[in-house]
Amino acid sequence: MKSSVFTNAIAVALAAVGFIAAPAAQATLGQRADSVAADATRLSAIAHASNVHAAYTVHTITLPSGTVVREYAGADGIVFGVAWDGPTLPDLRTTLGAAFDRFTGASPTRGSGPLAVSASDLVVYSSGHLRAFSGHAYLPQALPAGVDATIVR
Repeated sequence: MKSSVFTNAIAVALAAVGFIAAPAAQATLGQRADSVAADATRLSAIAHASNVHAAYTVHTITLPSGTVVREYAGADGIVFGVAWDGPTLPDLRTTLGAAFDRFTGASPTRGSGPLAVSASDLVVYSSGHLRAFSGHAYLPQALPAGVDATIVR
């Protein structure tokens, strides 16, 4: 019984260390940019860079597959947009967060081309084929003042 408790304590400690030591890499659409550790772990990011602009910051991460994910956070720290391109899709459930359910529940526009969802609270565009995927998503109501949605690419 004592060894089981000891083993569980070690497992919890190792999980905590892994969580704290995970590289900051990816925030979820609509969430705060400073709460990225859990998503970084889920996406296994291997590189991270940030570019600060006047009204927003672009965080660029590289996934192990080579896919590049860009996240756009306003000065308020809220991620208002994400974009991706590369040989694989990122985990859209992690990337879109709560917006993922709205995305999957929406009636997408799709012919023989890309998947597109355009609503007052969410815009998603995703296209591609094996080893060449790209897309973007943003929350129109979360765009910083003076920032055009076309920057989310």
